[in-house]
Amino acid sequence: MTFLAGSIVVLKSGGPAMTVVAATEEGVECMWMSDVGELSRDVIPTIALEQVEVGDDEDEEDDDED
Repeated sequence: MTFLAGSIVVLKSGGPAMTVVAATEEGVECMWMSDVGELSRDVIPTIALEQVEVGDDEDEEDDDED
């Protein structure tokens, strides 16, 4: 799978949502906020990641009220 810069991904094993910075032959460079609020950045093997579908929460809440 190819990940584009700006995509939101997570480790298949779980963990925080991460933003893709770049995809290279070495892996996918990601950034995320740690549990203590520090910005983290690392290259992660593509095979270990899956893309997260991000929806508009506000629209979903409006649909529930109808």
